[in-house]
Amino acid sequence: MKLTDFITISDVETHILGKSMVGRIFPARDDRKAWANLPTDLQQAWLTQAESYLGYEWPSLRATAFMAYFEEGSRKPYDSVETERRSALCTLLIAECIEAKGRFLREITNVIWLFCEQTTWCAPAHHYLSLQPGEVLSDISEPLFDLTAGETAALLAWTSHLLKAPLDALSPLIRARIQVELDRRIIAPYTDRNDFWWMGFGEREVNNWNPWCNANMLTVLLLMDMEPERKSMLFDKVLRSLDRYLEVQFEDGGCDEGSTYWARAAGMLLVNLELLYRSSDGALSVYDQPLIKKLGQFVYNMNIDGHYYVNFADGSAIASQDYSMIHLYGSRIQDDQLRALGQIGFRTYQVSDRRGKGISFFQEMISLHSFASIHKEAALASPLVQDVWLPNLQVMAARESEGSSQGLFVAIKGGHNDESHNHNDIGHFVVYVHGKPFLIDIGVETYTQKTFSPQRYEIWTMQSGYHSVPVINGFEQKEGRSFRAEGIDYENSGDTVRFGLELVSAYPVEAGVQSWHRSLTLQRGQFPSIELRESCLLFEPTEQVLLHMMSSQLPQLQDQGRIRLQDSDQNQLLLQYDHEQWEAAFEHISVTDESLARVWGDSLYRIQFKLRKAVQQGYWVFRMTEQ
Repeated sequence: MKLTDFITISDVETHILGKSMVGRIFPARDDRKAWANLPTDLQQAWLTQAESYLGYEWPSLRATAFMAYFEEGSRKPYDSVETERRSALCTLLIAECIEAKGRFLREITNVIWLFCEQTTWCAPAHHYLSLQPGEVLSDISEPLFDLTAGETAALLAWTSHLLKAPLDALSPLIRARIQVELDRRIIAPYTDRNDFWWMGFGEREVNNWNPWCNANMLTVLLLMDMEPERKSMLFDKVLRSLDRYLEVQFEDGGCDEGSTYWARAAGMLLVNLELLYRSSDGALSVYDQPLIKKLGQFVYNMNIDGHYYVNFADGSAIASQDYSMIHLYGSRIQDDQLRALGQIGFRTYQVSDRRGKGISFFQEMISLHSFASIHKEAALASPLVQDVWLPNLQVMAARESEGSSQGLFVAIKGGHNDESHNHNDIGHFVVYVHGKPFLIDIGVETYTQKTFSPQRYEIWTMQSGYHSVPVINGFEQKEGRSFRAEGIDYENSGDTVRFGLELVSAYPVEAGVQSWHRSLTLQRGQFPSIELRESCLLFEPTEQVLLHMMSSQLPQLQDQGRIRLQDSDQNQLLLQYDHEQWEAAFEHISVTDESLARVWGDSLYRIQFKLRKAVQQGYWVFRMTEQ
């Protein structure tokens, strides 16, 4: 699909260019009725949050904090301060629009000035975009357009747009300075450069950066003054760049970056589409296109229960989704399951949770102005899908019953080991019981310099040895597109759902594998179970075969080939295996990383099955039930 097949620059010139954007995308500050009609407690929550920034001692962005990324590998010293600045400005801007008394204008001016005085808006981790890499500081003469620069630009554009009169009354130099900085840092590099990889005009395949950066560029285009010819040219470039993103999306809507990244992939595509839709009064829309619908539906297809999601790749099992945006997406594509997920997730929305998280003004405005209507809607049926099969992404998910988290849930993936945010995890699977994790995908630790470096696969969470796949003759899976699944096979008879794949190409030739076929079956009915079947043919006999399974629960090794896993709610999973063939043990892993600890606490476990005797050909069954 190409966006430009449906929305041309001629359409943009007819329906957007030359039109006033005041009140068109969101209510203007002077639309007192729209702001006064917001729920009183929600208004007060934003005002209370903003009041904490009155008289605020704004933290500085030190050169040494920027350098810390290159010297120590840590993103936190610099990124946390910059994120707090954006969070503060977003909060103050919303509060000023709610109250419209000028009480927050001076602190808004303070943080505007801080942003305008920053040497760069680009995060240290993204300075590889520079034409002169290797520096530990940023060159002010080379503005770089990355995710954080775009977020800062869009927020400043909204501030200038919504607070035009009060800021000009304070000093016309404030908005003039914003215009200068947006021209220099965002508009000029977007105009002049085609080599930012996320634009899609080079050889590198794009990912979520493309819709994310383009959504921020589109915001600046819509809200800031610019010569008509230049604006038209930039609109055309945005549309062509978004084409590059849509061209590489799977027809089944699957996101190889994982469900955690849905909000930054399909979710950011939605921001682009909604900006075009609202700024044209609904004239420019592609919400009826099949691919757009499939991309939206991916997020509920990966929902296990509550905030638990299938989390292959750099995902977290507990995903932080923006549920008002999910609800909006569902409304636009007329999908009640997507709307239902938005309804359910939005129940936990709290303004107090937003501080310091780099919150997006667009998404917060969607939450704010749809809060009352979402809560008034009649409750929709649970969106928990019984069977999911994504043949392009090569992911299967299945549960015992449609619309219910009760019973067994399983998901397994194929694919290749060069996916965006890749882990070496072909054939990896997860098992949940009553919506709670038992056999898991660990996820990813807090990002550091190493995460996106040539040393990525030195990190334990990226390695296949810490996923539920075999280690053969001491060899784990390797990274790279040539290391892939083959022979994908999916069957669904209703009571029985099975996914099979050949793993031989996931391993280096040194592993000595002629064939390793894995299948995972969910059996529904009176005696539900999950069966993992392994069938292998090796070039030489060996006993050096390990099967790992990762768990969040303490394994209880019992007699006669049984392992029991039980959580604090007394949910349990019984794992049965051939103890004459396999020796079982487990390793305790102390969790020290902050990101992992938020999901799993302080402990994880790696269950290890080791062959008791050498084989050249083998066939084994591992059976999982609740009891």
